[in-house]
Amino acid sequence: MDDFIFKKKLNWIPYDKFKNVEYLNEGGFSIIYKAIWLKNYKEVIVKCHKDLNENLNEFLKEWECHTSVLNSTNIIYFYGFTEDPNTSKYMAVMDYANEGNLRGNLTRIVKNDWNQKLYMLYEIISGLSRIHGEKLIHCDFHDGNILNHNDKNKDKIYISDLGLCQPVKSFLKEYDIHGVIPFMAPEVLRGKPYTPASDIYSFSMIMWEFTSGIPPFINRAHDLQLSLSICKGERPEIIENTPQCYVNLMKKCWNEDPLKRPSTSEVKGVIYNWIILSDDYKIYKNVDYKIYKKSKSNFMEFINAIGCNNLATKSHPKVGMATVGHGRSLVGHNRSRTFDRPTDRPFDRPV
Repeated sequence: MDDFIFKKKLNWIPYDKFKNVEYLNEGGFSIIYKAIWLKNYKEVIVKCHKDLNENLNEFLKEWECHTSVLNSTNIIYFYGFTEDPNTSKYMAVMDYANEGNLRGNLTRIVKNDWNQKLYMLYEIISGLSRIHGEKLIHCDFHDGNILNHNDKNKDKIYISDLGLCQPVKSFLKEYDIHGVIPFMAPEVLRGKPYTPASDIYSFSMIMWEFTSGIPPFINRAHDLQLSLSICKGERPEIIENTPQCYVNLMKKCWNEDPLKRPSTSEVKGVIYNWIILSDDYKIYKNVDYKIYKKSKSNFMEFINAIGCNNLATKSHPKVGMATVGHGRSLVGHNRSRTFDRPTDRPFDRPV
C-alpha cells in the first residue's frame, strides 16, 4: 500500500482527520460512508471494500485505473486512503456529490430543456472518452455509476465506480461479468469480451433515459428472458417527439453489431455540434460552414421537441440483484455473473 500511494502521489489521511462519519449505503462489493474531512471541512465519501482483507490487489487495481484518469474533470476525484482503526481495513477517500447518482435524478433531468440535457450528456461522454483514451473499458457503465452535483442550480456530472474497469488487452483472457442487464451490450450477454463499443451501448441507454425520465426496461424483470430479448434486438421504445437526429445517434450507439457503433470521440463530436451556446462562446466561429448549416437544422429539431412520455413508470418487483449460471454466456447459463440495481444515494464529487 505504501508503495502504491508513493507511486501515484496520493494522500495517506489519518482516520482521526475525519469527523461525523456516518453510514450511507452498501452494494455488492463495498460499504459507503459520508464524513467531514477536517482539512477545509470538506464533505467526502469513504469507501470500504467488503472483501479487502482477502483481495488487496483487486482493491488497488480499481484505484490504479482511477488514478490514470484523474486529470479529467468528468471523473470523480480520488484523494487517497485511510484506515479504519476498528477493522484495520483500508478505505478510499473521494469527493461527495450532493445530488446522488443519475438514476435518482431522472425525473428532474427529463424536465430540463434540451440544451441542459446535451450539456450533461457531453460531460458524460467526455469522461467516458477519457477512460477509453487510456485504453481502458469501464465495464459497468450505467446510471448508478454516474454522479450529479448541483452547485448554484448548475448540474455537474461525474463518472464513478471504476472497480470493474479493465485494460482492453485484459479481455483476451477469462473474465467474470457484473452489471445491470438493461445497460449490458448484447455481445456481452452472449459471453463475448467487453470492448469500448460495449460502453457505447451502455451510453445509448443513458441517452434514452434523458428522453423518458425512467430507466430502460423498468417494468421488466432483469432476468434471462430480458437478456434473450436484448440479444434478439429488443430495445427501449422511442419516446414521442424525440429529435430525429438524437434518435439516429442513439440507434447507432445501440446497434447490434459493436463494429458499427461510433467511438466516444465521434459521439462527443456530434453532441458538441448540437449544443446551443450563447453568442459569448461563439462555438462555431472556427467550424466549417457546411457543418454549421447541418447543425443549425438539427438545432431546430431540439427547439421544436416537446417531451411526451406515456410509458409505464412502475418498477418491476424483480428489478434487482440476480446471479445467473457459471460459464461463458449469460443467455446460455454459462458464467457466474452478478447484476445490481443502482442505489439512489448521495456519493462523491470533485470540487
